[in-house]
Amino acid sequence: MTYIKRLLLFSLAVILQSSHGNTVGAQRLNPVKNYCARFDHQSTVKDNALYIYGGGQTYVDENNSGHTSGPITVGYNLDIISVNLSSSWDWKRNFTEDVTNVTVNPRTGTAPPQLSQGALFQGSPSDPSFYFYGGTTTWANASFPGFRKPGSPTYSLWAYDLSTKAWSQYDISMRVPHRPSSGAHAEAPDQSLAFYLNGEINNGSSTGISLPAGVNTFLTGMVVINTTDHSAKNLSTAGVTGTSPRARAQMQYISGIGDKGILVLLGGSRKTVGDYGATDLLDLVPMTDVAIFDVGSLYNTSTPNGIWYRQNATAANNTGVPEPRVDFCLVAVAAADSSSYNIYMYGGRDPASRYFDEIWVLSLPSFTWTKIFSGISPRFGHTCHLVGNRTLLTVGGVASIKQKSGRPDTNASPCDWESKGLAVMDLTDITWGSVYDAHAPAYGVPAQVIATIGGSPEGHANLTTPVSAFADDGLASLFGVKILQKPPSPDKGRDLRAAIAAPICGVVILLAIAGLVWWLWGKNRAGRKGAPEEGIYYEKSEEPDVPREQVVHQ
Repeated sequence: MTYIKRLLLFSLAVILQSSHGNTVGAQRLNPVKNYCARFDHQSTVKDNALYIYGGGQTYVDENNSGHTSGPITVGYNLDIISVNLSSSWDWKRNFTEDVTNVTVNPRTGTAPPQLSQGALFQGSPSDPSFYFYGGTTTWANASFPGFRKPGSPTYSLWAYDLSTKAWSQYDISMRVPHRPSSGAHAEAPDQSLAFYLNGEINNGSSTGISLPAGVNTFLTGMVVINTTDHSAKNLSTAGVTGTSPRARAQMQYISGIGDKGILVLLGGSRKTVGDYGATDLLDLVPMTDVAIFDVGSLYNTSTPNGIWYRQNATAANNTGVPEPRVDFCLVAVAAADSSSYNIYMYGGRDPASRYFDEIWVLSLPSFTWTKIFSGISPRFGHTCHLVGNRTLLTVGGVASIKQKSGRPDTNASPCDWESKGLAVMDLTDITWGSVYDAHAPAYGVPAQVIATIGGSPEGHANLTTPVSAFADDGLASLFGVKILQKPPSPDKGRDLRAAIAAPICGVVILLAIAGLVWWLWGKNRAGRKGAPEEGIYYEKSEEPDVPREQVVHQ
């Protein structure tokens, strides 16, 4: 065979192979057109738009309104996906998702890492950027086009400027040496503060971590990022998690409570510091255990690590309390009169037993749980946001572990039945749908919650303190509740009255005697004719003046 023939045959083979491989795995996949399922991603809402970045994703050759075709490829979302929230839409009909390719930082030539289980923060309202922090590299498909191995943890904070479409990176490693993942996170955009509590490191965290696959260790501390000056600090969380930090928990910021708002920490799994075992999801935190962080305490130099409180939450109306879980999501909305603050918890999983399709509401300051929805389509590994006054917008998620790898499950199809990866719920009427109403009416407390805390859709809650009382006076004061001094017991009251009466009686007797002596002395003085007038002199006591109240209580 001549060289030319061999070259022609080789070229033909390459062409045939390319033609055969022109399916999902061999082309630049579009995370919208080829969508199958999305999970463990990062998302945020800023300037009336939803932004999704990173995470795991499965792809199909085509997804036509939920009708998929072709084999499933496991991969990653390499782009920024955005959805307009300034106008109404129906994801089954008039719906558009924009896809923006990720570019490198123009100053360093480095692209942001492609990671899962981190956090996307919106930044302050005047800031044109959103922020990407933390995350880990998953090894689900290292041959996927665009896959990158873990990088250095030096630049674990990135910013994407929506006005210039450019990325920037920031070094906060002096304060936070590791890049955490699966931590609880929340944001106070009105204060330009982002929070990331605990989390874990594993073999996908960074180049400096050498752990076997499936092995991880949990991290202590809460990272506080200032999104204005891009600084960070790491606060001790020993007061709330002790020696067992958490992963896959969730945290929610609520403004209007205390001087600067609060963070509410719920759920997750805990693990002893220094434990490098592979079983990280077996010791779940009960949902009766609610931790509260006073954001205002950060501004007090006497409390450099802030102040945490713990409060026991209770059941209401025989609905019980939620089962412990991980990988759920939270949103919070206040009643119109701020008499209640309602935290909605959706989905999640218990790794040892089941997946959840539930919505529970934790009402503050009563710290009561109310179950308001239960279905048959579980979801975890998703994110959710409060949008359009009263709408819960859920993003991505899967119904089973098998769905992450594109495998069918007895209770779930390989692809997400929500073909756009979004779901919409009205938080007042508690109804699911495909229509997002950008101009929905104001939020009203749902009837199920009113049955627990009293009041009306506008608020006026009757139950405004925990059933079992506040566990700490400081926590009560955050909610504007004044703790009155407890009255003494009957026995102690009698002892106290006797202790007060004895010295009072003694003083009265002494005054009576002194008065009698004074009267006799005056009478005697008046009877002394011709005697010179004597001056009246006061002898200064050697003892300091004692207030009257102190004399009475001696």
